[in-house]
Amino acid sequence: MAHRAVRMEVADFQDTFFPLPDGITTDQHPQWPADVFNGLAAGGKLTEQDIQVRFVTAVNDNDLMPGLKMSISSEKPDVTDMGAFKQKPDAAIFKANSVPTDGRPHWADQLVTVEFKRNYPSQDPFDDWKDDGFDSDAETRKAVRGQLIDYAELVFRVQHRTALFMILVINRNVRVLRWDRSGTVVTRAFDYVDQPQVLCEILWRMSLLSDEQLGMDTSATRLHPGDTDYNLMDFLASESPNDIASEEHVLEPDERRRKDPVFTHVRQKFREAVDPKWPRYRVEVPDGDGVRTFLIGGPLFYAHGMACRGTKGYVAWDTKAMRFAWLKDAWRLDYERMDSEGVILSKLNANGVMNVPTLVCHGDIRDQKTRTPDIWESQQPVRPVTPTQTATSLSPSPTLVDPSPSASSSTSLKRTLFDVEADETCDGEEEYTLRRHAHYRIVVEEVAKPLCEFLSGQHLVSVIMDCVEAHRDAVTKANVVHRDVSGGNILILPKVVHDEADGSVSVTWKGLLTDWELSKPIHEAEPLLRPRQPPRTGTWQFLSVGMLTENPKTVEIPDELESYLHVLLYFSVRYLHSDCQDPAEFIESYFDSYTLQGGVYKCGARKREVIKIAGKLTVGDGVPLTFNSPLDYIFRTLLPLFKAHYKAKDYLRLKDVVSKSPFRNIRPMPSPAPPPPSAVPGARRNAGGIAALKALAGGKVTLPAPDDDAPTPEEKKCAALLETHDFVLGILANAYDVDSEELKWSCDKVGDRVPDDYKPQVPLAPPRGASARTMKRRRTTGVADAPDRFSSLPPRLAQSHVPKAS
Repeated sequence: MAHRAVRMEVADFQDTFFPLPDGITTDQHPQWPADVFNGLAAGGKLTEQDIQVRFVTAVNDNDLMPGLKMSISSEKPDVTDMGAFKQKPDAAIFKANSVPTDGRPHWADQLVTVEFKRNYPSQDPFDDWKDDGFDSDAETRKAVRGQLIDYAELVFRVQHRTALFMILVINRNVRVLRWDRSGTVVTRAFDYVDQPQVLCEILWRMSLLSDEQLGMDTSATRLHPGDTDYNLMDFLASESPNDIASEEHVLEPDERRRKDPVFTHVRQKFREAVDPKWPRYRVEVPDGDGVRTFLIGGPLFYAHGMACRGTKGYVAWDTKAMRFAWLKDAWRLDYERMDSEGVILSKLNANGVMNVPTLVCHGDIRDQKTRTPDIWESQQPVRPVTPTQTATSLSPSPTLVDPSPSASSSTSLKRTLFDVEADETCDGEEEYTLRRHAHYRIVVEEVAKPLCEFLSGQHLVSVIMDCVEAHRDAVTKANVVHRDVSGGNILILPKVVHDEADGSVSVTWKGLLTDWELSKPIHEAEPLLRPRQPPRTGTWQFLSVGMLTENPKTVEIPDELESYLHVLLYFSVRYLHSDCQDPAEFIESYFDSYTLQGGVYKCGARKREVIKIAGKLTVGDGVPLTFNSPLDYIFRTLLPLFKAHYKAKDYLRLKDVVSKSPFRNIRPMPSPAPPPPSAVPGARRNAGGIAALKALAGGKVTLPAPDDDAPTPEEKKCAALLETHDFVLGILANAYDVDSEELKWSCDKVGDRVPDDYKPQVPLAPPRGASARTMKRRRTTGVADAPDRFSSLPPRLAQSHVPKAS
């Protein structure tokens, strides 16, 4: 289960989330008019706008929320247009001294979001009468649920939040919702016209809450124009004569003499972050026994979805070291035996692992944890764990949607998941509990560039080779396997490099393998799924065929090497010259395809065909896919190795299955005496006629020997080459530094070959809970569209986690 709304009785919700402060009792509440909401008694006969105006007027004129005010914002999007969303929630609650008067949402200042609907129950996203779940399945009601998810997601993106309360008014009925990164707790609907005291007490209690109780992250301090740190950020965003160009080049003598230089791409990204459309903050990050503060603006990276880790990435100013750094804010999975990314990076750094980020500081934030799982689990009967309920560790966002597009038990499908919310339920056995998350921040020194900014095919190979070396170091020096090699985790890092041979100093782009939060000690077996463990994890598009087929499966070196191959193929097809006439269709069918087997999502047919069966790349009707560069050497050399690898694994698995078969040692029953032909049903045929037909096949029946699928000695040798990184690194090095008249590198990067208006070849019905926005397929235009990575199903289109090249 990725995200299911949890129903809660109104009184329980009120006592749990709106506790009265010490010294205040329920009988001390103000006297509220019994007819306070009588102006809305007509319910559905009113227009939605009438309901908005009358409700907001009743709340404000009767001061139902002392110190707070409600403001309508349904007509105009925010003037700052956060993330180009142009969302217009109907209203929001603000502090009384900062209520907007321009009719806009003011996302950065909202305390509580309010939404109005006219028709009940057709516009109620929840169903109090359902026994097998709380979310409604009707299309119009799912659309409203998707709309609410959009609003919650945007508030979490713009503000620093632990939770968000929301009020949903539908006709004469009202619900109160609480969102966090694990899910949503929702009250039953009740008639606020007939029961005004219930809603009035909720609003009164809400007004008594502290910022922390309202879901504000108190470790993040909002900065305002005129504040010292706010002005400092403006200064830091301006160009400096000490900056060094990020492009590859040999440093001139004056550049080498510059003091505390900053790469231009870092300064530029910070300048984008302090755009006035984003609020600015001073945030805390644990640093040993103390706390370190950083100045941040808007996120340069954010993962879609609500019930997920909600990862956001910032170029930050370190107020202690007085330098720029990369800060990642996320809600990490909160389970036993899962080390935080900072612990893992510290181990890698201590063991001298190359081409990985350098840890500055990290830690959980003020014991902030999601509360929805506690509410959900308190309502569930104890469920036993069976040996078939297992967990595989995979990685942006649980884009779990309804597997209903096909009723077949094994049907090849293509899923349009590009912009689908990560907030719906997978009705399989892999997940039956809400994920627990803890708020976490980590800071590293390196501010890198996305992989899509590679310069050429040769440069792409060089960057990936750097990261394969990082992976080899991690395995051999620290006994750690990454488990989430993907296009979003391989970055480009401009570095100043000294050449000892000629004494030159230059800026060189190197590969950086990032995001180690899902790593584990190598060969650690996947445990049985416990109620407090996550499901399998990973970035669907780059997972190995084995990881997408076997469940559970321990991630091994061949799986990771295969993921590197998928990354190389993806970026080559999308950005380089090749004879692939339709890169978008190839990407969709190879990287996003899947099969549905017994309600479980498995590897897509095209990836399985290329890697496991054919061992070669083709583009329709068996025509080879070629790049007319050393890339052809890489793919034609490595793909047969993976084919041999899977043949060897399948043979060993089959032998193991047969050896454990309960029928293997059962002595067969003696055969009875054969009956005369006339006694066998269906045996009455003309003897001469049947004899003539038998003669066509030789006339004698013999049972053919079963196929022996044992790998040949040569195939075993090929498969063994994938047990370590060395041979793959050698092939990449051969291709990078090719010495052949037949194969040469060229300026082969031609730009993004996926058109802006590309539509999926096989459109599917929109997933449950998707809003109108999520039902549209559009191309990624930046890292903002990267998903979080925990998923039992394929996430969005491969484009979604890889930004468009600038």
